[in-house]
Amino acid sequence: MFLRPSKYFFFAVAVIQVAVSPAQTPLLPAALPEDVLPGLRDVLQSALRQSPEMISHNLDLAEQEANRYQQASREWPGVSGNFSYAANKSFLVSNANAATSNSGFVFNVNLYQPIYHWGTIKAATDIAHLQIKISQRQYADAYRQLAASLRAQYLSLVTQKVQLRNVRFSLDQTKAAVAVVEDRFNRKTATADELTNAHLQLEDVQLSIDRAVEGFEYAKRMLELMAGLSDLQDEAVPEEIPPPPAYSAETTTALLQDFIRDGVDHTFQSQVYAYKIKQSELQYKIAKYRLYPMFDFGLGANESNQTNATATSISQASVLNGNVGVGASWSIFDGFATRGAKLEALTGKRRAERDRDTYREQTLEQARYLEQQLGFSARALAIAEKRFELNREGLQRAKDNFKLHTISQADMDQATAGFYQAQSAIYSARADFLSQWSGYLSLLGIDPVLNNLPTSFTNHAN
Repeated sequence: MFLRPSKYFFFAVAVIQVAVSPAQTPLLPAALPEDVLPGLRDVLQSALRQSPEMISHNLDLAEQEANRYQQASREWPGVSGNFSYAANKSFLVSNANAATSNSGFVFNVNLYQPIYHWGTIKAATDIAHLQIKISQRQYADAYRQLAASLRAQYLSLVTQKVQLRNVRFSLDQTKAAVAVVEDRFNRKTATADELTNAHLQLEDVQLSIDRAVEGFEYAKRMLELMAGLSDLQDEAVPEEIPPPPAYSAETTTALLQDFIRDGVDHTFQSQVYAYKIKQSELQYKIAKYRLYPMFDFGLGANESNQTNATATSISQASVLNGNVGVGASWSIFDGFATRGAKLEALTGKRRAERDRDTYREQTLEQARYLEQQLGFSARALAIAEKRFELNREGLQRAKDNFKLHTISQADMDQATAGFYQAQSAIYSARADFLSQWSGYLSLLGIDPVLNNLPTSFTNHAN
């Protein structure tokens, strides 16, 4: 069943409200970014409804549905007619007394129905229907890629916010250090150069803060524009990335093997190429029968005024006519345009087949590469977690010593600054792993975010 264009136009609003059967995804060995950062899930769902890219694809769906209506209309009977009210007066030039008049409604109604066009009309409708499927797969693929980009940007935003906190803490430390130098300068124990260098260092830190603030605001604005959000509050961006659950390299390898075996043919882009091949075959069929006779059925009725005149009199009468028949139209020679149309269809099919083969090779190679990079990222995360734990223990020792008054406030601040830097490093490592993991699932076409879409957009069997 085909949806009306208005339903496609408002699909972006209704898709979240309509209950759809979720796509089947395998048990995943690690969490996705939205699983550890719930605020990201809202961003992903909002992007489906209102991001500029998805709205653009939504309009494309409506255009393709409109085109399908136009192509399918040729399979239905066509009815046309015209009606008018006419007042007629007739007279003989040789005899002014011989005149007559007639007035009333007249009409003409015709019905046209194609009978046999060698299947070319249905082929044109099937091409339009395949184009709708192509637009649906392109819609789903666009959302898949958009979700991957939004995840990476959101994770980057979190790490930027943490780095901004670190720079601000560094500013407090620098201000305290400058105050010490100023006090020494006032007591004549510090030189003017030392005081100048201290103030220059303070300016450097302030410059770093200004850059970090603008970088954070820019990244936030870009995320808002990409997701179609009106305003993303700073409070909506967390200041930490929790550790993801345990990662299973064995399951990741198994997913890759499934993808190599037959999964690549089920990706959205691979389905698009398959539909384009079918379109080319149908276009060749249409071209093949261009020079064949086309048979049509016609039925018509009309009422008109008929005038009869003799040498001495004139008369008018309303006449009702009807006609029914079967006709044939035959284009015998079209200047080799049919040959060109066949060649174009065959070339289009070969191009789609070649593009599909190239896509398969490149995608399989990319999947192998991402599987390796994911393993590297997991190893790097494991190392970073151990290093972070050491820093956490070091900070706790510093706190204990500070309570015992065995270290100064400056030493405590230095330990805190070191821990903040360690936090920034571990969050970056976690963000890299989560981005690699979600990107890997996205490429394999088993990203759970696709459950937000109707199954008709993601099911490779239809």
